[in-house]
Amino acid sequence: MAEQSKASKDLWLLRSANDFREHSIKLLSSTSRQIFVLSKNLDSNIYGQSQFLDLLSKLARSGSQVEIKFLVKDFKPAIESGHPLIKLAQRLSSKIQLKKLTQEPENNDMCFMICDTRGLLYQNDETVYQGFANYNAAPEIKGLKEEFNYLWERAEVEKELQLLHI
Repeated sequence: MAEQSKASKDLWLLRSANDFREHSIKLLSSTSRQIFVLSKNLDSNIYGQSQFLDLLSKLARSGSQVEIKFLVKDFKPAIESGHPLIKLAQRLSSKIQLKKLTQEPENNDMCFMICDTRGLLYQNDETVYQGFANYNAAPEIKGLKEEFNYLWERAEVEKELQLLHI
C-alpha cells in the first residue's frame, strides 16, 4: 500500500502495481494539458487499464492544446498482446503520439509519467513496482521534461503501429 511521505503531503511512496495504477489515475484525472510517458514496454498494469484509458481518451478530446506523448523502448510485447492503448492511439492519432526510443535515457531503468507541470509518477525500474508519485514536482519535472524532449526529437515512429488507410 502506498505510504505518504513524512517530508511532503504531496509525495507518496509506491510499492506495488496497485499503487502505481491508483496514482496514475489520480494524476491523470487532474491533468488538463500535457502528459509525457517514458516506458520500457507500455506496462499494461498501469497504461492498459480501462479507467486510465477512459481518462486519457477524455483528455485527448478535451481541446486542441493537449499534448499526449508516449516514448517506448520496446513495442513488441504491446503489439503482440493487442495493448488497448495502441488501439486508442490509432483511433486518436492526431492527439496521442507514440514513438520508439532510439537513444537510451541517462538512467536506463527509469520510467515516468509527467502530468502538466507538477504531477509526476516515477518508477525506479519498470520490472519492479517501486517508486513515487509527487503531486507538486515542478523542480523534478523540469529536468525530466528536458530529457524527454531530447529523446523525443531523436525517437522514431514504430512502423508496426501505423494503420494503412486504403
